[in-house]
Amino acid sequence: MDQFFGRAYVFIPCYLDGKELKGSETEQGSYVTEIADRFSEEISNRSWNQFERGALGRFSFNFHGESEKDTNCEQLPGDVYFTLNQRTQLCILTIVFGVTGEPITQLLDRVSREGIEIADGDERNANFYAYLKKKHGLQVSGKARVCLSTGRKLPETLKPSIFANEMYESDVMESAGLLPTFGNGSWQENIAVYNSSEIYASKTTVLRYDSNLDNDDPELSGTSVKAIRRDLMLTFIIELLMFREASIKRANLRVTHSIQTDEKLELDDINDLMGDFKSAILFWDLDIFLYPSAQQLADRLFEKFDIDRSLETYRKNQSFLEQRVNLSNAAQAEKETRTINYIAIIVFFFEVVPLLFVLAQSFIQKQPLDMSVIYSGIAAISVSFVLFVIIVGIVRMRRLTKKAVRS
Repeated sequence: MDQFFGRAYVFIPCYLDGKELKGSETEQGSYVTEIADRFSEEISNRSWNQFERGALGRFSFNFHGESEKDTNCEQLPGDVYFTLNQRTQLCILTIVFGVTGEPITQLLDRVSREGIEIADGDERNANFYAYLKKKHGLQVSGKARVCLSTGRKLPETLKPSIFANEMYESDVMESAGLLPTFGNGSWQENIAVYNSSEIYASKTTVLRYDSNLDNDDPELSGTSVKAIRRDLMLTFIIELLMFREASIKRANLRVTHSIQTDEKLELDDINDLMGDFKSAILFWDLDIFLYPSAQQLADRLFEKFDIDRSLETYRKNQSFLEQRVNLSNAAQAEKETRTINYIAIIVFFFEVVPLLFVLAQSFIQKQPLDMSVIYSGIAAISVSFVLFVIIVGIVRMRRLTKKAVRS
């Protein structure tokens, strides 16, 4: 079976869309104050004080049932906390579960398929992501990750399902079990930097084994302050990495939307789209961690989470969008130049040709040219030139106005 004893942390990357996020009051010693203290001890001063923290409350989550599709699941309470970066409006939600022997892999499966459900009033199976959007204006931006912390050894046969974030012996997969070679077995590598624990990670899941936890001491079991505090040596790093995930995914969502909707964009629009990512550059600061040990663990988790792939996708989409804008601008410039040339020809025909006709007639008939004709010709050419300049100016002003409206 996939019974689990310990703590399950679900990290959900979001961004706040037009609402003010208000949390309930928290007491000293709560998860909120503990992670704030950890940030102040581990993160550079220029970065950690830009965060706002709070609690959204306790919810009853669908946790396990007879199968993945069971709508009458056993529920488990989970405390939901948020960390909001005020500058970027990026937000990481953390759900903390105290698990005392319940099956764990159905929760992981729900996280993978973005099917986390809660009891919301009379509705027992409300989609948690939809609730966040409606109630708090939080848009999910990126893939959620799970961290499991326990003081008890897990069966080796269970580990592949945990690191794949899949239900163990799933009915959908005809109870087939994952092989240990899943993910090339990379999740079997212990990436811990301290001897107090073992840490294993895949793209979606982190497992922390600490033999001091979840035994006979209640102060080091469940969601006790001491147990949470020991986990924070790892979980604060995961939260920071999730901000990286959120920053890339939010920027990439906007770029992808522009590509799919075939919007007509200018280079200024590209800069605006890049603004989301530029504002979040603090999460990519190589010196954000004060201690090399934390930086080393963050680097390994960053590699395991495969966040670089999301960054590469963003760069490719951005490059494609810039190329499309350049081609569009070149085509528009060519069209405007052609229009101006046509206007110039028309003006020349109606204003200059009659003057040339008078000059040619005077030359053939060997008659003196009336000065009034010369003056009128010069005036006509001057008016034509001024008209031409005005038309060019109007065309350019229209382009500048379009840019101003879009920005």
